[in-house]
Amino acid sequence: MTVTPDLRERRRLATQAEIEEVALDLFARHGSDRTTVDDIASAAGVSPRTFFRYFATKEDAALGASRAFDAAVAARVEALVGRGAALRDFEDVIAEVLAEMAAAPGSIDRMLRVRCLVMDDAGLRSALLRLDAEQSRAFFRRIATATGSPTVDLRTRVIAETLGAGLRAALDDWAWRREAGEDADVVAIYRQTCAALREVAAG
Repeated sequence: MTVTPDLRERRRLATQAEIEEVALDLFARHGSDRTTVDDIASAAGVSPRTFFRYFATKEDAALGASRAFDAAVAARVEALVGRGAALRDFEDVIAEVLAEMAAAPGSIDRMLRVRCLVMDDAGLRSALLRLDAEQSRAFFRRIATATGSPTVDLRTRVIAETLGAGLRAALDDWAWRREAGEDADVVAIYRQTCAALREVAAG
């Protein structure tokens, strides 16, 4: 059953979304290296102290869509526990979450903006890589549990790294195409990327 957030939680989420949107706007205009926390807080109409209640760093403020994506994938992977999941099952999970985000314009638009920004913004790219690294250990454990492996073994790592490589390649290709003006479908590109990985692995 879906729980409706109370008024306080809705306000908190609205403030968080506003700070994220402002951070993306300022990073797009000036770059993350020339944007300060004070700049973001002022443009969002909050104090720097309030900013730090929501985000640890200025770069972190732009990564809400990535964190939401990771959380959605994690929840679906948890649902695979006990099913002896294989690589294709995890690919389906990622495709389903991408499809859900694509159906919610705000979410997919923020993800697209971040992917476009990281192409040229070293600070934001480093922050995204740190976020990926932070999530990796827990993701590996979830993959192991879902496949029925008692430990994070070599097979688990290969599955997880393959999924990560495919997703990054797909998101970058999608961002490049959208930047070029193409009406690219992120789910279709992800599926094509998965197929390409299989072809490469098959030699």
